[in-house]
Amino acid sequence: MTILFLRESMMNFARTAPVIAALLLAGTATAASAAGLYGQWRVSFENHPGGPLPFTLDVREGKAGPLAYIVNPPERLRAEQVAVTADSITLTFPSYNSRIELKAAAGGTLAGTATVLRSTGPVTLVAKAQRGTWRFTPGVVKPAGNVGGRWDISYGPRAIKGVMMLKQTGAQVTGTVQLPTGDVRYLAGELNGSQLKLSAFDGSSTGLWQGTLSGDTLKGANFGATSPAAGNPWAAKKERQADIEAVVVEKPGADRLAFRLPTPDGQMVSLSDPRFKGKVVVISIGGAWCPNCHDEALFLGPYATRRQKDGLELIGLQFEYGTDQARAMRQITSFKTRYKLPYPMVYAGQPNAEDTKKVLGDLAPVKVWPSTIFIGRDGKVREVHVGWAGPATGAMNEKVKREFDETVSRLLKERA
Repeated sequence: MTILFLRESMMNFARTAPVIAALLLAGTATAASAAGLYGQWRVSFENHPGGPLPFTLDVREGKAGPLAYIVNPPERLRAEQVAVTADSITLTFPSYNSRIELKAAAGGTLAGTATVLRSTGPVTLVAKAQRGTWRFTPGVVKPAGNVGGRWDISYGPRAIKGVMMLKQTGAQVTGTVQLPTGDVRYLAGELNGSQLKLSAFDGSSTGLWQGTLSGDTLKGANFGATSPAAGNPWAAKKERQADIEAVVVEKPGADRLAFRLPTPDGQMVSLSDPRFKGKVVVISIGGAWCPNCHDEALFLGPYATRRQKDGLELIGLQFEYGTDQARAMRQITSFKTRYKLPYPMVYAGQPNAEDTKKVLGDLAPVKVWPSTIFIGRDGKVREVHVGWAGPATGAMNEKVKREFDETVSRLLKERA
C-alpha cells in the first residue's frame, strides 16, 4: 500500500511539476516585465488650469507588490493602491475617490489620465510622464534672488491674509502657504530668474503657484483643477515676523448638540449613546474630499487611541460631495481604513449650508474644513476650533496639536 501510494504521488508530481514551473516562470516574467516601469517619473497634468502641473512619481518593488510614492519634497506620499503591468501603472486613492492611469507611449514615455473628485463632479486631467525628477525646467536654472523666508500674503479676490513659508536651495524652492482656510500642503518648484513656479499634488488636490519676484515682493496667481482661466491672484511681501493663527477658537452658537446619524456599517450614532455619557467628546467636522482633513486624521487617529483610557471619545462627522450616499459611505470607510481611525465616522450629508444646518443647528455654518467641536463631560459644547495646520507648516502644525491637547486635557480634568 505504501509503495503504491508513493508511486502514484510521484506520478502526480511528474504530471503537475511542468504546470507549476510554468506558472512560476510566468509570475517571474510578469514581475520582470513590470519592473521595466519601476523608477522615477516626471508626471505632468497637461491640461491643468494655468499650465502643466508637474510632480515626481517614484515606483518601486515592495515585499508584497509594487509601491508608488508621489513626491513633493520633502513629502513622499504613498499611494493607497498600486498596479503595475508590463505597459501600465495605475494608482488608486479610494479615500479620495481618485485615480491615475498611465500606459506606455512612444519614446519610453507614459500617457493617460487622472480623475479627481470636486464639488461639481469628476474632473479628468490629461497626464504625461517621462523618466526624470526635474520639476519645471530640465536644465540649469539661475535664480535672480532668494525667496527663502516668511511672507505676508494676500490671496484671492477678497485679499485673504495668510503667510507663505519658503525654503530655497540654489534654484530649488519648497514650502507652503497657510490661509485661514488651511494650508496648501507641500509645494515644490523653482525660482528661474525672477519667475517662481511651485506645484503640489497629493492624490487628489492640485495646486500650481506662479509668481514674479521684484525686490521684496512677489505677485502672481494660483490655479487648482477647477480654477478660472486667470486663476486666483495673490501678492506677498517678505516679512520676517509674518504669522497667522492657523486655528481660531470661537464661542459656540449653542451649548448643546444632538444628532443621530449612520456609519457605513449601518450603526446609528448619537451623543445620547451610553458610551459618551460622562466623557469628553471631540467631534471632527470634515470630509474625505478635504486635504486638510486627511492631515488632521494623521494626528487624530493615534491621539484618540492614546487618550481613550482617560475618558476621551471622538466622532467623525463627514459631509461628502454628491447625492450618491452609497458612494459616500464607501469613501468614508476608505478614509477610516487609511488612517486607522478607532472612532465612529458618520455620514452627515453634503458640505453645504443646508445640510450642515440640519445636523449642527446653531453651531452652523461650517466656515472652514476641518472644524472641531469640544464637548465637556457635562454634555455641553465648550469650544469650537476652526481650521487646521498640516505637517507642511512645521512649527504651526506642532502648535495646533499642542493647543488641541491642552483643550482636551483641561476638559478631562473636570467632573461629569
